[in-house]
Amino acid sequence: MTELLYLFEDSTECTASVLSCLPTGDGLYAVALDRTIFHPQGGGQPSDIGTINNVSVVKVVHTPEAVLHITDREVAGEVVLKVNSEKRHLHSRLHSAGHIIGLVGDQLGWHATRGNHFPGEARVIFEPHVPASVQLVDCVQFQAQVNQIITQAFVRVLNENNGIRTVTWGDLPAYPCGGTHVKTLNEIGQVEIKKIKLKKGQITVSYALI
Repeated sequence: MTELLYLFEDSTECTASVLSCLPTGDGLYAVALDRTIFHPQGGGQPSDIGTINNVSVVKVVHTPEAVLHITDREVAGEVVLKVNSEKRHLHSRLHSAGHIIGLVGDQLGWHATRGNHFPGEARVIFEPHVPASVQLVDCVQFQAQVNQIITQAFVRVLNENNGIRTVTWGDLPAYPCGGTHVKTLNEIGQVEIKKIKLKKGQITVSYALI
């Protein structure tokens, strides 16, 4: 079992021990470690990239057995992990923005169910309990509400209850989430709401960072 340091730490460099390093059949290797700071792809968030002992980590995936770091060369023994901090911060900003968008939509009675926080395709999906009664708002109004919350610069709050990690900022409602997030909301910067669409009973709010 891999210890998931990224759940409660923001470190982008640490040491670990290699548990296994197996070829994947396509010239790459799947590396399991005793602990990791690399966030695997999942929950709508891209995986971290970086290096293990200066060997490139091109992707990280979560399997039922372990977190696997996909590398372009073999690694062994005691190793140094370094996450690309620029990519991590971008992913954290996008994912955190998605949470605030979810909160604003929930306040409108839309009920956030999932999100995609990949750069260039970020969106939050809502599934209203009574789609026929949904009242959409325009992008400008929604954007203003999101950015007003962000500028309050609330501090991140992480908790774990019965094995479920929750994330919020200040006294805002918390969401179950295993992703990485900014320490204070103003790190997100300004959010642009690009489109709000209602189709087949679902509301999609597409967004980007300005």
